[in-house]
Amino acid sequence: MQLIPAIDLRNGRVVRLEQGDYERETSYPDDPVELALRYQGAGATCLHLVDLDSARDGGETNLASIRNICHAVDIPVQTGGGVRCLEDLQQRLEAGAERVVIGSLCVKRPEVICAWLDSLGGERIVAGLDVSRGVDGAWFPRASGWVEAGDTDLFTLLDRFTAAGLVHLLCTDIERDGMFAGISTALYQAISARYAGLQLQASGGVASRDDLEAAASAGATGCIVGRALLEGRVPLSEIQRWSR
Repeated sequence: MQLIPAIDLRNGRVVRLEQGDYERETSYPDDPVELALRYQGAGATCLHLVDLDSARDGGETNLASIRNICHAVDIPVQTGGGVRCLEDLQQRLEAGAERVVIGSLCVKRPEVICAWLDSLGGERIVAGLDVSRGVDGAWFPRASGWVEAGDTDLFTLLDRFTAAGLVHLLCTDIERDGMFAGISTALYQAISARYAGLQLQASGGVASRDDLEAAASAGATGCIVGRALLEGRVPLSEIQRWSR
């Protein structure tokens, strides 16, 4: 499994949100480029960048920061936040990103994602699905900062995307995101059991080394770690340990 350090950007600053709430923000003094280089120096083989401003308001608020990071490091970068049209996706690729994470559009207009997978290929797109569990136990992706629930359950949506050529999935249990609550083991076990060829990135809840072990055991091929690295709960030495 690959540990993928996350850098969340807001107005060019490094921040973290609790459960996606912009009113529950923690800001960190790190320069984004310096932080990216520190993670690379610690052995990271991929970085995950999130443009929180664009995720909420659209536009390209942190595109310059994303470009600067992509040009500064020698490892692949995936980035998401606010991708609402093909132009948004292409801007991020032109900025130097290896892959682009697409969230709400996957839920609202899955036919668009299928068309992009066909035209761009599965290596350029990451389906970023933030999910919550329904009363019947099924997982449902949410959109627009988690305030909108999709009508299609997670597996039905993934059946469609994998048939269209999806290779990379980043899946977050929103109840755990930014809360140090541990990873959603049952969720990742269910996904990996159903989609053996999918490159699954676990996200949300990582609080310790044990959570990395749990993610790997659940079948994840990657694990996104943000706040736990920034606050030292997961030491930088773990990046090298989980690099591949």
